[in-house]
Amino acid sequence: MAWPLLLLITAPLLAGLGSLLARSRRAVEVLQSLLAGTLLIATALVVERVAARGRVSFGLFPEADALSAWFDVILGVVGAAGTLYAIGYLGEQLERGQVSLSRFRQFFGLFDLYLAAMLAALNVENVAIMWIAIEGATLSAALLIGFERSKAALEAGWKFVILSSVGIALALFGTILLYYSSAHVLGVTSETLRWSELYRAAQKLDPTSVKMAFVFVLIGYGTKAGVAPMHTWLPDAHAEAPTPVSAMLSANMLTVAVYAILRFKAVVDRTVGPEFTGHLMVGLGLLSIGVASVFLLVQRDYKRLFAYSSIEHIGIAFIGFGIGGAGVFGGIWHLLNHALAKSTAFFAAGLVLLRHEHKMLERVPGLLRQMPLAGSAILVAGLALAGMPPFGMFISEVLIATEAYAAAPVAVYAFLALLTLAFAALLYQVLRMALGEPVEAGRALGGRCLGFSAIAVLLNVAALVATGLWIPVQLGRLITSIVGIFGAAASLP
Repeated sequence: MAWPLLLLITAPLLAGLGSLLARSRRAVEVLQSLLAGTLLIATALVVERVAARGRVSFGLFPEADALSAWFDVILGVVGAAGTLYAIGYLGEQLERGQVSLSRFRQFFGLFDLYLAAMLAALNVENVAIMWIAIEGATLSAALLIGFERSKAALEAGWKFVILSSVGIALALFGTILLYYSSAHVLGVTSETLRWSELYRAAQKLDPTSVKMAFVFVLIGYGTKAGVAPMHTWLPDAHAEAPTPVSAMLSANMLTVAVYAILRFKAVVDRTVGPEFTGHLMVGLGLLSIGVASVFLLVQRDYKRLFAYSSIEHIGIAFIGFGIGGAGVFGGIWHLLNHALAKSTAFFAAGLVLLRHEHKMLERVPGLLRQMPLAGSAILVAGLALAGMPPFGMFISEVLIATEAYAAAPVAVYAFLALLTLAFAALLYQVLRMALGEPVEAGRALGGRCLGFSAIAVLLNVAALVATGLWIPVQLGRLITSIVGIFGAAASLP
């Protein structure tokens, strides 16, 4: 029985409910710390069982295959680190009187609901229920973005709601079109929208309906993934949300949206071939990198800087999935490492924001001297995000570029040119923050805030370094199965 899978989804719900009912800060901290440990343990057990059996389920729901388990790793590890970081971050705001105990409890109730909804979306076989879970994550994310109730935060939250609602509506229309096509083949049954049944019957589906469905899904879920030109909500939301939420949006929410697109892509590729989805994804990927590169260079807000970096890296992953073959391996490896590096960058940015109480990049140089933890985290994350060895994103970008050169040489030239611009822009901005002499003293941070933040940063950095040096056996098995879902074969480097 796959009880770890059920535990992975229900643990955030129980912790969130417990936090809402708790009467003290200490009780909330204990509950959230237990949640972080539970997420790590449950994720490891789910990966172990899926790697051994190929698929695990707890009755009809939840159910996970290799693709689900891979994204569970991303949400489980980053979710655990983000939960620990949030304890310190919100605790510091509580001590300063910026949030009340009631709001402190409400934050973790929403934060845990958000995490549970995303995990539910990953571990369900039914495409319609996945849509419902992603919509639930959208609603809780909107409340978290506007949590601080400032004018800018409420505006960003409202913008997120409007654009995400349009996106999720388009994704629903794509889902209905897929159902229309599959119902003619499988009949009107509960099996019609199961991924495994859709894969089995894909070659019999109507090609025109399936193509139209993918276009709507790509635009709809692509809006939530922050892909250009549907990215306009992302910089505002990441900049104005509480920093633990910014980290989860960038590392987890965007990743879940990519997961949904990949599920549809696997069906469409079986119906009409991979060229149709590949061209669309490569085109959007190149556009995303190009847009992000320009804004990275001119950015003056360090939270918005990392937001635009997310657009770039989702674009890189899109190119890998669009190219196919070893590019699929590069894409999923890139998503994992991006989640680790980007959440680390936001953890550091949050510490800087707590100390200096502004987000002006040019006013926070010398972080390595003034704030060793934040400065080191930003430097490590920046080097990883720039694609420097020995970090995992260097491996994934090389794989994607190599596969792209074999499949479409013209595309790889554009890819490498845009990647070089993004590399230079991000590294320039990160080094400005990390090096030099501090110009402002700022406010000292409390020991509890630094303690929880240090644990979160070290957890992420350890995982980031490890994924750059080796691939654990069980993750290697998941990769092999995932690449097989898309009808390709790739050997591990």
